[in-house]
Amino acid sequence: MPEGKDTTGNGGKPRDAYLLPSTERDLHQYQQANDLRSSDPFIDLSESGVRAVVKRVAERTAEATGEEDYQYVSSHDLRRQYAQRLLVDESMNPRVVMAVSGWDSWQAIEPYLNAPSEQVINDAFEGVSFA
Repeated sequence: MPEGKDTTGNGGKPRDAYLLPSTERDLHQYQQANDLRSSDPFIDLSESGVRAVVKRVAERTAEATGEEDYQYVSSHDLRRQYAQRLLVDESMNPRVVMAVSGWDSWQAIEPYLNAPSEQVINDAFEGVSFA
């Protein structure tokens, strides 16, 4: 398994991908339909290749929407959004998010605990009784 980004100076560490059962099923179907071995990559891109794809999609999105800020989206932004969505919108246990996303400390993930959205706040109060 490829090593993750090394932010500790210890050489990086492998990261497992956790998938919804339906996504895993779709990937197995794709693997069989395309005659891929279990060791074959589904997407054969280097780290810089992933960054290039994200940049191209961000630029196209900025152009299509007229929202200039999209052109500055990076793979780091996508990782941050993934964490924020799991932590805030889905109320996932921060230790689970740390385990699946490669953060080793509370200090590393704490910045991703953004203020909850209005919908999250409304959902939290649904059914609460103060009586």
